[in-house]
Amino acid sequence: MRATLAETRNQIVNTNQTCLVIDILRATSVMAVLLSFGVTKIYLSDSFAAARALKKELGPDIDLLLIGEKDAVPPDDFDGGNSPLDFLERGRKSELPSTAIMVTTNGTPTLLACKNAPLTMPIAPLNLEASLKKATSAKRDILIVCSGFEGESAEDDLIAAGLVADRLVTLGFSLSNELNEIRHKYQAYYDSPVSLSTALRNTKHGQRLVVAEFDDDIDYCSNENVFDETGTLTWDDNNPLIKRSKK
Repeated sequence: MRATLAETRNQIVNTNQTCLVIDILRATSVMAVLLSFGVTKIYLSDSFAAARALKKELGPDIDLLLIGEKDAVPPDDFDGGNSPLDFLERGRKSELPSTAIMVTTNGTPTLLACKNAPLTMPIAPLNLEASLKKATSAKRDILIVCSGFEGESAEDDLIAAGLVADRLVTLGFSLSNELNEIRHKYQAYYDSPVSLSTALRNTKHGQRLVVAEFDDDIDYCSNENVFDETGTLTWDDNNPLIKRSKK
């Protein structure tokens, strides 16, 4: 089986394969935390207005989180932003409901761009092994899709894509030339969470988060295989969502 790369959702050509979507800083990292602390459904919205409308549609009887960000900041009427450490703290206090609605600048629209694939999953270092176990069990070629930043390629996601590719090689996958070059370019960063975090901090997106004082999020997102929960893209009526996968 073979793995290839799309540096942004605009480069997706063929979705007749398993799509692994990366937004390491920070949407898919947040999803890994949510799925591991009792959230079973993460509805995906492409705008704040659509997220609010979906919350109204689901009704007042459902206990849910309305979360998301634009330029790292959540709207005033949302229940949270895009910080994995924030949700980790809430999860440890058993404060997370089973349902969330999420909208972010890059991660959620990239997942939605893969809606026609036979299997689409968010992936992050935090739940990498579990996600790859689920993805490879489908016995299909894999397309690693980077969320990027506002339609442009982003180095932080390319670094994470190389990490995923590195682990896929150990599982017997061959890599496209582009993906293999990315893997080799950043391979020295995969030795430890510290080296990965340092690399992510030095990216353009990483520096934005440092300025916004989310340094600790970068460190946390750099840890590998903290959780063994993962999720897949599915539909509830006409509403796309990430549903926690059964072990």
